Amino acid sequence: MNSYETIIAIVVLILIGYICRRLEFLRPEDAKTLNKIVVYIAIPSLIFLAMSRADLSGITTLGTITLICLMVGLVCGVIAYIFAHLMNYSKKTKWTLVTTSAMLNSGFMGYPVVLGVFGGAGMVSAVFYDIGSVIIFISFGLLLILVYGGKFQDILRESVFFPSIIAITLGILANLLNIPLGNIVPNILDYLSGAAIPLIMLSLGLSLEFKEVKERFNLASFVTVIRLVISPLIAIALATILGLSGLNYSVTVVQAGMPSGMLTMVLAIAYNLDVKVTAACVFLSTALSMVSLTMLILLL
Repeated sequence: MNSYETIIAIVVLILIGYICRRLEFLRPEDAKTLNKIVVYIAIPSLIFLAMSRADLSGITTLGTITLICLMVGLVCGVIAYIFAHLMNYSKKTKWTLVTTSAMLNSGFMGYPVVLGVFGGAGMVSAVFYDIGSVIIFISFGLLLILVYGGKFQDILRESVFFPSIIAITLGILANLLNIPLGNIVPNILDYLSGAAIPLIMLSLGLSLEFKEVKERFNLASFVTVIRLVISPLIAIALATILGLSGLNYSVTVVQAGMPSGMLTMVLAIAYNLDVKVTAACVFLSTALSMVSLTMLILLL
């Protein structure tokens, strides 16, 4: 499939999930089960295979992708902070806007989109961008402790033992140490990783709740513009300045255009931020990303 057909297929899968919810074939709670399968089995299998088979000779360039993720997150977060300060929002709302603007869904949604559009070759670049997202998550955990107080070890534990991070580490070790995997292990992981895209998209369809957005549309739309418009524009500028090209450039820009990250909900709950505003930002940016990502990919 070409990129246009891939995006259509992804959108259709999301719509199937949403329709199944509306017809009550599946319930919103079922998304939690699907998410567990994806987070703990399908995506780690996908990442491990990509990293174990990758050509890591260009590690410097891949590190640049991680750096761009960090810089994009920083700029988006600063923009949100300045806006919230000028609008005299409460501290709770201010940090809610900052986290949802700076953190993006580069793993849960980014991986299947990159895999579908660019194939396995783009997965390595996608993983290194997602490493930056994890660093941002940990950094916010520390920063919000300074602001609100709390247990940093909980956020650190969530990050260090996150299945994707373990898969990245094991995949790189298997690659660098030339550990033989035989035929059975890769075949099993291929089957498991094949479940990632359909399950993620069905789960997103089940999770979409447009009612939550209505009351908080102004805040959610502000964050959505940052995530889906401003963020990829910043990434384009940085990638051009830092000399990225070809596949690395395209994957970096697409990853930067992902909606607000699901892990923002973890921070919102842990530090008593505005959970409903966080959910509205995630839902609206995810829903509109079906359009923005299609346009972004077609323009690259």
